[in-house]
Amino acid sequence: MKIQNLTLSTMRRARARVASESGFTMLIAIGTLAVTSLLVAAVYIAVQGDIHNTRHDLDAKRAYYAASGGVNDYLYQLNENPDYWKTCSPNDTQTITGIPGASATGVQYSFQYVLANGATSCNANDPIASLIDQSTGTLQMKFIGYSGAPNPTNTACAYTACRGIIASFKKDSPIDFLWYTVYESFDPSILGYTDCAVFYRNAKPSHCNINWVTGDVINGPMYTQDQYLVSGAPVFGRAQTDPRSTPGGDPIESMAPGTNPNVICASNNCGSASIKGKATPGARTISPPSDNSMLLTDAQKHGTVVSGTTTVTLNGTDTASLMTCPDSTPADCKSQQIGITASPIIYVQNACTPAPYSPYDVSYPTTNGNYSGCAGNVYVKGSYVSSLTIAAANDIIIDGDLTTTHDSSGLPNGTAVLGLVANRFVRVMHGVTQRKYNTIQSCEFDDGSGKPNTAGPVTNIASETFNTLNVDAAILALKDSWIVDNFDCGAKLSNLTVNGAIAQYYRGPVGTTNTTGYLKNYAYDNRLHVTLPPYLFDIANSGWHVVRETLCVPGGSGQSAC
Repeated sequence: MKIQNLTLSTMRRARARVASESGFTMLIAIGTLAVTSLLVAAVYIAVQGDIHNTRHDLDAKRAYYAASGGVNDYLYQLNENPDYWKTCSPNDTQTITGIPGASATGVQYSFQYVLANGATSCNANDPIASLIDQSTGTLQMKFIGYSGAPNPTNTACAYTACRGIIASFKKDSPIDFLWYTVYESFDPSILGYTDCAVFYRNAKPSHCNINWVTGDVINGPMYTQDQYLVSGAPVFGRAQTDPRSTPGGDPIESMAPGTNPNVICASNNCGSASIKGKATPGARTISPPSDNSMLLTDAQKHGTVVSGTTTVTLNGTDTASLMTCPDSTPADCKSQQIGITASPIIYVQNACTPAPYSPYDVSYPTTNGNYSGCAGNVYVKGSYVSSLTIAAANDIIIDGDLTTTHDSSGLPNGTAVLGLVANRFVRVMHGVTQRKYNTIQSCEFDDGSGKPNTAGPVTNIASETFNTLNVDAAILALKDSWIVDNFDCGAKLSNLTVNGAIAQYYRGPVGTTNTTGYLKNYAYDNRLHVTLPPYLFDIANSGWHVVRETLCVPGGSGQSAC
């Protein structure tokens, strides 16, 4: 009995222990603590990863801004000293420079030239040939930004992060515009206009005036340091809806101070002008080159140099035919044919002191069908398929259509561009019978009798006159004007069409209102934004700007590598 009672008592105590919850809470607490610890560890690991990613992202951004800071610092140096780039250093080695004022440590950049035209090194004696892209007129530089701690084991980037920018720099140029003038008035080198170097805002003498009239169409950007004088309803610029216009509409710029758009016009009155572009007063200064002497140096190294009056006939191929006459002796005239690709610049020097020019007293002397004379004048016509620059120590005279290939809309296309750069005038040939008086709109015929004229007014000479004329070129008259000879006399002509750019120091007339000469039909060749005639970069002397930035990958491969 005792044994049975003991057994029952033991079993009761065992069941009581099993039923008891004593210590169960501790087990739950230990389990919860284990799970929480695992979660904390996971969060810690994740946060550590995010911190690492954030730091790397921050370093990457700092590296990019370091490279961008390098671009801006180099642009500043270029505009302080436009020849800063000519030192050819650094070339093969990079100099790492800290960013001035950077608060973060390890933020630096380096820069290096991108060689052009197939050059393998920079030639300090001729840096243009090795550093300036001949087709675009741009200087390319590679900038690498660095951020973070040194990492010498990384061959592609010896720092925590590296980012690269390839920047293309270009000089401001008069041929960034379809129309460029310093003064919108007669050239004071022409007899009777010596007092015309005056801006309209400073009361220009009335006989210096040249008007923009109904029928004048300027399909492109315009710039003057003066103001435009409007009489009628000319068209200025292309609207932003025109797919060929400058974004926002072609700028119609004037350096006249002020903010009212009408300030671009004389007397602050643009009249009935249709300004499709964006009227922009208070424009920045863009200075023309003082002369084209640098092009003579370029032609001596890379092209053809002749002395005396020269005809250039472009043959519609990669060739040009030249006839040069250093004096009035026919036997001294020499002909040659050049390959334009091998000789992309022609310079014509003076062989004597040129006579003063007057548009009212011109002649085109010929010897056996070839122009003769000792002045550094160029007569040019024909068609071209390769890029070429023709420069003259004196004048360039266009004596026929001067064109390249065109698209379906009649505008130049392809890769060939032409530059015409005269120290003095770029002129359109227009011959009339002998004038009795060499003053404006004195168009009485000289019959040689010395008596009052009975034969009426002068008339156009058919072989020296073009009713319509088409010119595809960037035209620069550095000291004088773009002008039509005898613009004020003879029968009225039709359109003078220029597809390209016209830059002149003083504005030259091409006709008189509704009675003589041409109406203007000018359109900007947008290719000039990215493609320059050969060596025209060398005469630009205005400030620099960045035309393009391309991101690149240090140590990368392919086109994105830097």
